[in-house]
Amino acid sequence: MLRYPVVIAGGGPAGLTTAYELARHGLRPLVCEKHHIVGGIARTEQYKGYRYDIGGHRFYTKVPAVERFWHEVLGDEFVERPRLSRIYYNGLFYNYPLNLINTLMNLGPIESCRIVLSYLQAHMFPSRQEETFEEWVTNRFGRRLFATFFKTYTEKVWGFRARRFAPIGPPSASKGCRSRRR
Repeated sequence: MLRYPVVIAGGGPAGLTTAYELARHGLRPLVCEKHHIVGGIARTEQYKGYRYDIGGHRFYTKVPAVERFWHEVLGDEFVERPRLSRIYYNGLFYNYPLNLINTLMNLGPIESCRIVLSYLQAHMFPSRQEETFEEWVTNRFGRRLFATFFKTYTEKVWGFRARRFAPIGPPSASKGCRSRRR
């Protein structure tokens, strides 16, 4: 029976990167993936001759070392594509990450005013603690914008309520959205 010094749960980008780095340093890890192919929610599946991506996730980084790493691993198979993500909400498309002008124009003057007031309130009277993703987003964007875009999306993607998990990891879902709080 083979023994492995490290067992990695999941063959997504993080699991594969970990395994690759461990192997480069002389360890032989075991990667356990429940699907028939690796890639996690970044994988591409085939069905009846069509290819489709499991998640709306794309590889995106501003870190040169990470970019070099994936070019090294994938070589000529590293494919760059134009990036366009949008949210379809109440019959309109919103840029994602959210763009202030696009969002306010689509929401109209009344809802835009409500969102701006909610944003100002969050910045004048922020929650003193940021123990949940809901508090993290609300402190940066206001309760109204959280309720409009982030709450349902987050709960569908992560599978549980935004007020029940810490803001470590999921805030990357709001990557590119700008606010003064860091």
